[in-house]
Amino acid sequence: MEELEKIVEKTIADIAALPEQTMRLKALASRLKSLGPYGAARFLDLLYKIEDDRVPGQVLPVLVDPDGLKGELGEKGFRATFLASIELGLTRVSRLFTDLPPRKEGIAGYDKEEEARMDSMTLGLRRSLSKGFRKDTLDRLLSDPDPVVVSNLLDNPRLTEKDVLKIASKRPNVPAILKLVAAHRVWSKRQAVKRAVAMNPYTPPRTALGLLDSMLTQELSCVAADLTLHAQVRAHAADILEQRKGGGAQ
Repeated sequence: MEELEKIVEKTIADIAALPEQTMRLKALASRLKSLGPYGAARFLDLLYKIEDDRVPGQVLPVLVDPDGLKGELGEKGFRATFLASIELGLTRVSRLFTDLPPRKEGIAGYDKEEEARMDSMTLGLRRSLSKGFRKDTLDRLLSDPDPVVVSNLLDNPRLTEKDVLKIASKRPNVPAILKLVAAHRVWSKRQAVKRAVAMNPYTPPRTALGLLDSMLTQELSCVAADLTLHAQVRAHAADILEQRKGGGAQ
C-alpha cells in the first residue's frame, strides 16, 4: 500500500505540472492502465482520500467527463476497473464508472416569449448566429436545446459567467448540454458554474459526481440535503462531508 501511495503522490505532481486538461487526462489514464483494473481501482480510492489541494483543483476535474476516461481506457479497461471497484467494495470509485440517467428528464427549449422566434430559425442558422458577436442574439440563444449551439456559445468571447449560469441552471435542460458546461476548459473552473451544474437535477449523476470534490463544504451540505437530486449524487456528497469531518476540513 505504501508503494501505491508513492505512485499516487508522484502522479498528482506529474498531472499538476501539465498545462492542459487533455494532457492531464491522458497522463492519468496512462497511469491507470499501467496498474491494471484492481490497482487502478485502489489508486482512485487513494486519490480521493489523500489531502492535497492539487487533487480537487487539477487532478479530479479530468474525471468530470466520463466519456473522456472511457475513451482513454477503452471499453474493456473501463468496465474491468468498474468491476474491480465493486469487488473491492470501493463505492466512491464504482460511482465514477456508473452512467445512470438524470434524476429528472424533460424537454428543454425556448420558454420565454421574446426568445420564441429563435425556434422558427433553422438549426444551421442558429449554429451560425451562436458564433457571432451580437449580444442580444446570443442572449436569446442561451436557452437553445442544441448542444452544438451551446458549445459555440460557451466558446464565444462575448459570453459572461452570468450567461453560463443561466445555461447551467436551466430546468428542464438537455443532459448533453450540462455535460458540455461541466467539462468546458474555461467555465468548468468557475465555482458558481460547478455548483449550478451539480445542483441541476437534469445533470447526469456521473457528471455531477465529478464536480463534488471541488465544492465547498456548505455547498456539499446543500447537495446532500436536496431531494430533487439523484440519490447517488446525494450519497457521494455525504461521503465527502464525512471524510472532511474526519480530517477536520472546513
